[in-house]
Amino acid sequence: MTRTPRSRRPASLVAAASAAALLGALLPVTLVAAPAQAANGCLSEVETGAGPIPFLQPGGRCDDQVPPTATLVSVTPAPNDAGFVSSRSLTFTYDGAHSDADSDVIRFECKFYNTAAAPAEWTQCGTKGEGPLSVTYDGLADTTAVPYTFEVRAYDAADRAIDATSDPSTNPLIPGSPAETDLEDTQQTPVKQVVRIDTRAPQAFIFNTPFDAETPSLPMLTTDSPTFRLASSEGNVVYRCDIDGRQVPCQDGNSTFRRLGAGTKVLSVSATDPAGNVDPDPATTTFTVPADIELPSGGKWRETASPRAFGGSYIETTAFGAKFAVEGTNVREVRLIATKRPEAGILRYKVPGNPNWAKAKLNSSRIERGAVIVLRNPSSKSFTGTMKFKTMSRGKLIEVDAIMLR
Repeated sequence: MTRTPRSRRPASLVAAASAAALLGALLPVTLVAAPAQAANGCLSEVETGAGPIPFLQPGGRCDDQVPPTATLVSVTPAPNDAGFVSSRSLTFTYDGAHSDADSDVIRFECKFYNTAAAPAEWTQCGTKGEGPLSVTYDGLADTTAVPYTFEVRAYDAADRAIDATSDPSTNPLIPGSPAETDLEDTQQTPVKQVVRIDTRAPQAFIFNTPFDAETPSLPMLTTDSPTFRLASSEGNVVYRCDIDGRQVPCQDGNSTFRRLGAGTKVLSVSATDPAGNVDPDPATTTFTVPADIELPSGGKWRETASPRAFGGSYIETTAFGAKFAVEGTNVREVRLIATKRPEAGILRYKVPGNPNWAKAKLNSSRIERGAVIVLRNPSSKSFTGTMKFKTMSRGKLIEVDAIMLR
């Protein structure tokens, strides 16, 4: 009987099959496992879990889900409550930390700009060491509508260089176990500080100052509650007003300084802007406030209230021999605030050292309330003592309001 010869496998194929069987027996189950899930508590994205023979038993990879956090330690100089500084140099000091047990190196990226839109690029600004880091910006211009903005963020220097979803194996025939996700390793909400710079001091101005044709350099008021208009070279300033060194309330625009005492006064106005810059040269104006004439005793004068009168009232009489007096020291100039009218009564006055009585000019073609009658001018001889007044007419009205002696 004839037999058909059996076919034989090549030795190389048999060897390969044996090696495959041996390899199958050695390979762990992880070769066919699904990709590793991202897990909280993972501190690193480097290869993990390799067996004793890494070539035959590659490790897996997980995703560090918690990036480090930067904190702003200080800004020098520190902005005030309005966010302003009066310096052309700014120093920002910052630090960073991991919120878990991660020990990877922390690095920082910064932005500094005064444009409406933030630049897209970040600049490397240091690696965390034993203490905080600082960055200084010099030669800064005053801001206008757009302030300066500083931003800093931290990142995990080791993990950001790794894609956690990449295969950690170096063997193309034996795949590893990459992570399913790769969350950010960079702080997603940067620390931000906005600063406005203003190094220019404001300048205050006083308007509506009184005009005086007799003494332009030292005007006399006709009210004890003058109103001046205040302004500044900058907006949103705070004014400080002093009258003879005493602080008084004031504001932008019209400010009324009420019930000022008699005498020569100096109003000083300075402005402070939101950055704290103070006007180095306050605006000033000098003026003299007359004295209100109080109701004399004796019953021949009566007091009449009027909102238009100096001090809110004036005295009047039609009697003969009605008197009042005022005291003065080193007085040269005297002015009377009174009502001028047709056929006004006669009022005479006398100063110490002069025996003669002079007449105040109260007559006018029309009624003029609050008229200023000059009795003595600055070139007159000075006197100290009591200046006397008396009426020398009957049945004719005399109205007297205030008097200035200086």
